[in-house]
Amino acid sequence: MADNPLTLRFDPQTVDHLGSRMYSHLPNAIAELVANAYDADATHVEVRTGVDASVSVTDDGHGMSREDVAEKYLHIGRNRRRTETADFTESGKRRVSGKKGLGKLALFGIGKVVTLETTRAGTSQGTRVTMSYDDLMDTEGEYHPAEESYTTDPDSHGTTVTLTSLRRKTKIDPRSLASSLSRLFNYADRDFQLLIVPPDGPSIEVDNELRLSTVETQFEWTFPKDFTDADKFLASHGVTGTIISANKPLRTTMRGVTLYADGRMVNEPEFFGSPESSHAYSYLTGHLDIDFVDALDEDVIATDRRALVWDHDTTEQLRSSLTALLKRIGREWSGRRRELRANERNTMLGRPVEAWVSSIRSPKDREALRKVIARVTSEDLDISPSTESRILKDLEVLAPPYAEMVWRRLHHEIQDAARVFYERGDYFHAVDEAVKRYVGATATKSEIPRDDPYRMLSKSFGKDGSISVFSRHMRSGGFTEQTADNVDRGQQNLSLGVLSAFRNTIDHEEQVELLRTGALTYEDCLDALSILSYLMRRLDGAERRPATKD
Repeated sequence: MADNPLTLRFDPQTVDHLGSRMYSHLPNAIAELVANAYDADATHVEVRTGVDASVSVTDDGHGMSREDVAEKYLHIGRNRRRTETADFTESGKRRVSGKKGLGKLALFGIGKVVTLETTRAGTSQGTRVTMSYDDLMDTEGEYHPAEESYTTDPDSHGTTVTLTSLRRKTKIDPRSLASSLSRLFNYADRDFQLLIVPPDGPSIEVDNELRLSTVETQFEWTFPKDFTDADKFLASHGVTGTIISANKPLRTTMRGVTLYADGRMVNEPEFFGSPESSHAYSYLTGHLDIDFVDALDEDVIATDRRALVWDHDTTEQLRSSLTALLKRIGREWSGRRRELRANERNTMLGRPVEAWVSSIRSPKDREALRKVIARVTSEDLDISPSTESRILKDLEVLAPPYAEMVWRRLHHEIQDAARVFYERGDYFHAVDEAVKRYVGATATKSEIPRDDPYRMLSKSFGKDGSISVFSRHMRSGGFTEQTADNVDRGQQNLSLGVLSAFRNTIDHEEQVELLRTGALTYEDCLDALSILSYLMRRLDGAERRPATKD
């Protein structure tokens, strides 16, 4: 071959440390190849996983001539932003994302054999280079990879890099690889497509939607729209992005905010010094684009792109600003979630929780119920809405609205007559209406006109009354006549007593005074209703006495 042989000059320890030891995860190494394709103005990139334990990355970028391979690709540590005049790609449409010239070494962390095939448009000759990690490590600092040229269509262009003799023993999961790559890139270009092509089955597109495809979003903050005056540093440096909260706690690997610069991850997801014990952080994820860090005079992006160099004046300000932002979002999340859960709770219960609690008349019982509900609905408890709903529904059965009235187990007729007035706090009319209902039911059963309630109740009950509330028990038990007379007389006396206390006319002013002075409390009301409930149940089982002859 007329040209000088291709040569890779290196220190073997450099390859070992920056290759197999720095990049031990497949997605990170593949990300270097995708970034190269992006910088080559590729619009379509395919990552193919083979059945023969291989993986290849093919792009339709500009490709490289043999001279490019010799001077650029095989030059380890070449900073393209210093050796080339532009910070943008050959087309001028994209900002260059790679710059250290170390990415190619990452490939040896994944596979021991790297094959490069590349061609530029307008030429009919492509270049194929094969590098072996084992051969490379056996040399003394100058390595001559296997090289060959091949004929190609002058209109074709692009690059394919194939990794074989993979170090990993497990099979590559295409969907998992796609998910991992979606977290490493945030390219905004509409003309850039990245596909994972498995040996069988449909291709998987890697895009922004894939990154959050498993997250059911509850709340969202979009920047710069949702920046406040406290976020001046972030806004002034052109930071953009989205932070979302999920409906359910996220997997640990999904939690945190990822930072990108020019479409590539420069900092793994984290909360930047905010206390990660905060309950909100179990639900938060998202990304921010901080392209400005790529243009700083000092390189603040770590070689493995897992974290920024934070001991720099600008990145220190960035970190403190991000900490403050996430603390604010955590507080807003708590408030929004509290309000949403409260509305859902109220809808589920059919009334506001406070209306339920306030309906309990006893201060002691009311506060006890309020404390239990507060514990059940506390964010610290971290239970699902469905579980919370079940607990509250069960609690509502135990302590329903106006619980004291329900706990009395009043006769349904008495409860029906009194409920509306009791709930209004109009205790006099609650009893008054219940008395009316009882008087009406007695008149119906005894067939005595109710125009004079006192006379009607007197003639309905007692030893000589028209109905007996105890006679049916005489047939099944060994009771004496005296017992029956006592129960019937008691029915009469209680009925007349309740009538005298509540049914006899009381003017409006006196009714108001009853409540103002505490002469008729909710406890008095419930006690009276309980007596009426007893009387009504006795009346239900009452029997008419046989007519007596004069």
